[in-house]
Amino acid sequence: MEQSKKDSDSQKLKMMVIGLGDESFKIIETKPQNLDLRTLAIGYDKERLKFLKTEKKFYVNDALKNKIDLSENIQGISKVALKIEEEFSGFFNVANIVFVLTDLNNTNIKLASILLKLAKDSKAIPIPVIRADDILSSGKEVSKEKISELMKYSNSFIIREDEQRTIFSRGYSPFWEKIEGLYLSLALPSLVNIDFADFRTVISKGGACYIGVGEGKGDKKTTNSYERALKSKFDLELDDVKGALINIIGSKDLALKESTNVTGHIEERIHKNAEIIWGVSLNDNPPDILKVVIVLAGVNYPELEDYLS
Repeated sequence: MEQSKKDSDSQKLKMMVIGLGDESFKIIETKPQNLDLRTLAIGYDKERLKFLKTEKKFYVNDALKNKIDLSENIQGISKVALKIEEEFSGFFNVANIVFVLTDLNNTNIKLASILLKLAKDSKAIPIPVIRADDILSSGKEVSKEKISELMKYSNSFIIREDEQRTIFSRGYSPFWEKIEGLYLSLALPSLVNIDFADFRTVISKGGACYIGVGEGKGDKKTTNSYERALKSKFDLELDDVKGALINIIGSKDLALKESTNVTGHIEERIHKNAEIIWGVSLNDNPPDILKVVIVLAGVNYPELEDYLS
């Protein structure tokens, strides 16, 4: 792809994060100020929504919630879907990546399905983001059923692991650290560009999507950067990964020099036929600091295998 075309695609990046229910609002509220993306919220507590700082809010009153709960699927709540579409249409029309934060509560699953379908119909990439603890507490059969429902409208999903942290050391949720790394990798002009089209290529491989950010310093900066990017609360099996997006961030000389090392180490750990797309971004950090952002599609979680669809 020509450089001018890639720059044009980068400038068009529009990401959106939607939170369903009070638990997700804790994440929404900590969005870093430097991220140029939209946050939306759907909730059941009018007072809670009132004080939430988002671009758009949608209140689900008791009558509407009962209607959603009594329906067997989203086809049974077409009027609710139409109402949400009317409220959020201006946002979906411009978004090209939509993350939906949800638990596996019946009401939220139906609402998440509506949102994912709206995103898909708008040609955006719809990605549900599900709490790991909620997967485990819901039980194997229930979890598999709910995730299967979401996967009708999305190729990939993300498992969120940050629910154990009640105090965020950087002032925001680790979820945002991943989204920030992805955003900066895709949106900003780079020495070797990656963009939204590249992200779509990787994420279209399907399955569990893992986003990791790691930083290394000094003599072991290369190893530490990608190992920290792959550090998870759960064991990660990468043998079946079919797509990888890797961005190396550092000073000009350092980033170019280490890019082959980082991509080579990742290549050794994933499927031999996996598609790997890599980029290099420059920053003003000291020359001995290297940062890596990794997106993997098709990650296996052995501890969660019986809980996922």
